[in-house]
Amino acid sequence: MSVLDQLNENQRKAASTIDQHVRIIAGAGSGKTRVLMARIVYLVEECGIMPYRIMAITFTNKATNEMKERLYKQLGEDARMVRISTIHSLCVRILREDADKIGYPKNFTILDSDDQNVLLTPIYKDLNLQKKELSVNKVLAVISSNKSEGVSPAQFKELAFTKEQQLIADIYERYVLRLKEMKAMDFDDLLLEGERLLAHSKETREKWQNRLDYIHVDEFQDVDPVQYHIVRLLTGKNTMLCVVGDPDQTIYTWRGASVDIILRFNQDFPNCETIVLNQNYRSTQPILDASNSVISYNQKRIKKDLFTKIPGTEKIHLHACPRENDETIYVARQINAKHKEGIEYKDIAILYRSNYSSRIFERSFKQLSIPYVIYGGIRFYERQEIKDALCYLKLCTHADQQDPKQLSLNLAITRIINRPRRAIGAKSVEAIQEEANQRDINMLEVMKNPNGLSASVVKKCRSFVELVEDLRNHREEFALEDFFDYVMDRSGYYEMVKESNEPERMENLQELRNDIAQSIQENPEMTLEEYLQEIALFTDKSQEDSHNSITLMTVHAAKGLEFDTVFLVNFNDGIFPSQRSLDEGGNAAMEEERRLCYVAMTRAKRSLYISWNSEFSYMLGTPKTPSRFLMEIPKSFVDDDREKSQPKPAFVQPVKPAAQKPSRFGKYQPKDKVVHKTYGEGIILKINGTNADIAFGLPYGKKTISLLHPSLSKKSS
Repeated sequence: MSVLDQLNENQRKAASTIDQHVRIIAGAGSGKTRVLMARIVYLVEECGIMPYRIMAITFTNKATNEMKERLYKQLGEDARMVRISTIHSLCVRILREDADKIGYPKNFTILDSDDQNVLLTPIYKDLNLQKKELSVNKVLAVISSNKSEGVSPAQFKELAFTKEQQLIADIYERYVLRLKEMKAMDFDDLLLEGERLLAHSKETREKWQNRLDYIHVDEFQDVDPVQYHIVRLLTGKNTMLCVVGDPDQTIYTWRGASVDIILRFNQDFPNCETIVLNQNYRSTQPILDASNSVISYNQKRIKKDLFTKIPGTEKIHLHACPRENDETIYVARQINAKHKEGIEYKDIAILYRSNYSSRIFERSFKQLSIPYVIYGGIRFYERQEIKDALCYLKLCTHADQQDPKQLSLNLAITRIINRPRRAIGAKSVEAIQEEANQRDINMLEVMKNPNGLSASVVKKCRSFVELVEDLRNHREEFALEDFFDYVMDRSGYYEMVKESNEPERMENLQELRNDIAQSIQENPEMTLEEYLQEIALFTDKSQEDSHNSITLMTVHAAKGLEFDTVFLVNFNDGIFPSQRSLDEGGNAAMEEERRLCYVAMTRAKRSLYISWNSEFSYMLGTPKTPSRFLMEIPKSFVDDDREKSQPKPAFVQPVKPAAQKPSRFGKYQPKDKVVHKTYGEGIILKINGTNADIAFGLPYGKKTISLLHPSLSKKSS
């Protein structure tokens, strides 16, 4: 019996076409790994190709190990001779043989993430910088990105315009210099130096080309230009290259991947056969029909329509909610219903476009005792900027009669005293802690009335004390969510996050503001102290159970996974597709956002729920509207709750609010542009008596402000 007998027609063709280059366009759930394994088995058992002359390149250790295990079950000991590895491991082998040709010893050192951390320690010390002030992970990510894009330390230094970027440029320069002195390479260097060796050493290049008859590359839609160049350099004139991927699932362009590479493969390798795998073995036909429809709106793709023989007629469920809370309640009810039907929690996933969307579901699931895990991410209330912000709020709390010393403030002070940087070093903090322990008072009281601190330490602490006192003095002047803005602005934290050029951190802070506003809605009498006590309940890890829990994750993290039931939530325009991505990338970004939507939808095996809400978004500065992608799903594929409750078409344009009467306060009207001394420019959304709802830009969002306040004025045209 041939290994080909187990495959469908297109799979057989992909596995047995061996006399030319092959591009396999493998749709979601089409069995691409099975085909790749069958192809290698076919080459060895039926074509007589020696196993060691076959190479398979993957991009994760998990995929490599899975491939090795599956091949061993089919080929036995011969499988161990097939050259299966990640592209990084392949480059290590190439460099170990000939690194001396580009100035490295053959036993060069490879730095992992721990080694990089150690290497950066003296660099941070030389720059009088603490790691908690500037995340090592962030620095390494910036260095990695610049290396991959061919940006040298000198070039990056010229491009740096914020203080943080200039600091990272100094670290980058010293980091690269230290690597050269050590004759060491990090993971990025393995690819860059491997590429340089193959490109500049004809002897090395031909040696490897002569070793290989067949090269296979998995997940080819995610390769970047450097990785692709390495593959091309390894492909000799007598070597056949087979690439497997799906341009409709190219969702990592922000990491350097380019959808154009797989699309133009037949131009780079004219002797190429393109084979489409479009039979899906995961989802039901209604899910595939809707997914096919959405992705068909993209221009840069190779046309294919997925089909399946899996039985199932359940349509996609659409649900609109007026508020975020209503959306979580709807999802929770559907989950409970599924659980009662026998679907385990671990077979259910909640997918969202951005990490901040997890907050509202974490909160609700904790209250409802629904077990959940965050896959490939950090729980909302445990994210660095959230913990920092809560520490700032902690410093603004009133002393309780039962706790006059407030020693717990020490935890908050230790965390944020140098966020943003205030030049209060670790030794100064230690000195403050020691005096606080000796006097049995909290650290803030020590900084207010120091006894044994040096003059230089006292001077550094004075501005911090003045900041905390200012925040406390202004606490009663604001609604709690507006006070949060004041704290973040006055402390310099908003500015620090803006300069970090990490939009997700600002989104998380705005989501925390939203959380505060939601808590006030639920309990108008809630105090700051009560809010912080409530949040403490959501940071308790004692109830975690990863064995059988709902999975919460971003769509990016869901790639390659599948679940019986999927909830695609917060499906609002500006969120999915991401307005930030569209602003930065235009039409190319829109196509990537649509590919993300396609990936999300095709994770579902049997049931797919899509929901959204129309609550005001502090991120967008407007009420939310449904995602434009909803209009790309034909009505025949969906079960729309809106049609059951009211006679409306499935997709409608947002209705404009009715015209309001002119304000009694003269010059102000809805839609007027105004200027506020603290919040900058904004637009009046609605006028209620002497107050107006005004939408300001990030990070402030919507505010309710008195029209009589002297800080507000109409913007001159």
